[in-house]
Amino acid sequence: MDLDHVFGKLRFDESVSAYSLFTNDGEPFLSFSMPETIVLQLKGTMKAHSSSLTLVNVLTSAGTVVLSRVDPHWVLAVLFEPKTPLGASLQSTRDVVEDLQKTDLPEPPKSSVDSTHETSKADVEVSEAEEPRDIVVRHGCIVRKDEQYSQAMMSDSELRIAMTDRFGNLALDVLLMVDEKRTIFQIAELLDKQVDRIIPLVEWLVSKRVVRVQCPSEQETGTREIVECPVFSGDSGKTNREHREVLELCDGTRTVQEIAEELNLQYFQALQAIVPYRGKSVKFVRTNRIQQR
Repeated sequence: MDLDHVFGKLRFDESVSAYSLFTNDGEPFLSFSMPETIVLQLKGTMKAHSSSLTLVNVLTSAGTVVLSRVDPHWVLAVLFEPKTPLGASLQSTRDVVEDLQKTDLPEPPKSSVDSTHETSKADVEVSEAEEPRDIVVRHGCIVRKDEQYSQAMMSDSELRIAMTDRFGNLALDVLLMVDEKRTIFQIAELLDKQVDRIIPLVEWLVSKRVVRVQCPSEQETGTREIVECPVFSGDSGKTNREHREVLELCDGTRTVQEIAEELNLQYFQALQAIVPYRGKSVKFVRTNRIQQR
């Protein structure tokens, strides 16, 4: 099963606020919106329950987190909205863990420097002193691993520390998405981030020889943005008469703002017609669009 498809279930689950895939030492990878304060709390829980991490629920200030081991190397953490029933939270986490167990997960980064991949401190300093390569990074460029990729994935390397100090866990998320085929836009889409946030990060990684890029001569004009569009799937006859005009346009192709403009309404008026049905007969789906320059 495809890893992106599995995590897509969590991204589009309205009861899920955040989630992370952790290594055994509590390092978050593929982290989506997980607050740093909660990450610290989860590290302590993982250490205390390392031998029995099977659907362990942790109460936090932002809601309940369910921790569950996927395999000997990886632990999944899912943060649910405070009002989500515990039974539903446990079941959702169990389902995703079962899917992950059928997925070819990446190898976790080495916690110590391997002699076959050791790069001395002097080597790192030399590479940092080099002039950045003259490459224009754009959203259509394919990202590939370069000679310092393994070094950047080692938790105690100076390159890794410099990278996370500058870009946080987003840098690690991007590196884990590098599969020699994905473009910058595709990585941004999978991580649910704006392309404009990923490009400066990739430029820095290229300058440090962590990754390299292959850029086609022709690319789509404009940049991509991810937008949310409402989808109404209920019986319009059972809705408030004043709301029907708005709900009829909730077909997953228009944003709330676009619906308001089409009906000559204020944004707030359109939103008021949608909110009573959110989570019931109205769901929001994410889609991407090209912004023409």
